Amino acid sequence: MIKFIKLVAFIGFLAIVTAGCKKTYFSDGGTPVDVSGNLGVSTMDYLQRETTSFDTLVRLIKLSNLESAVNAKGNTFLAPRDYSIHNYFKLLYPDQAKMPSTLEALPQVVKDDIARILKNYIIPNQQIVRGGLTTAYSYVTTYGGTKARFNIVNTDYLGNVNMGAKYINFSLNVSPAGTTEVYQTAQVVTADLKSTNGIVHVLVSETHIFGFN
Repeated sequence: MIKFIKLVAFIGFLAIVTAGCKKTYFSDGGTPVDVSGNLGVSTMDYLQRETTSFDTLVRLIKLSNLESAVNAKGNTFLAPRDYSIHNYFKLLYPDQAKMPSTLEALPQVVKDDIARILKNYIIPNQQIVRGGLTTAYSYVTTYGGTKARFNIVNTDYLGNVNMGAKYINFSLNVSPAGTTEVYQTAQVVTADLKSTNGIVHVLVSETHIFGFN
């Protein structure tokens, strides 16, 4: 009888664990989307509703008048989280007391640089998805006119090739024109979100700083 009770309890435990592990696709801000990754809204609308991840990003996009570019049909947007942007401002203003109290109060030269940076997260007229990439580099030109590339990386935490999960690397050429190309890389942590106008990839925030600094 005791064994039977233990068996029933174990089965009940498995049922709870299984229910908790059912696949529900969540976008990075915690909003559930369907299993295909369809957001059901435009890229800007998605960013605006995920305030915990993209509130500052949205404000910078609007400050730079780039809403239409982000929402352009058939594009790909690489979304840097707010943590990446906050680290950018820490580099820009090591003395936080000197940082303007609002984004609107930033010097025009800084606003112009932010607009330039944002354009490099937009890939116009191309919907880049993981299934269309390989370990070889696929080169593109950003909305800002900068050369960039995508590739698939498949390594485990020990560095073994072809042993871990596949993820996308997005790399931007940060070298001056006419010099040897040098690429800075950001890993995609949430891939292939489908907005009504294009594709959204969310970038890692722990190691990526806005602007590829």
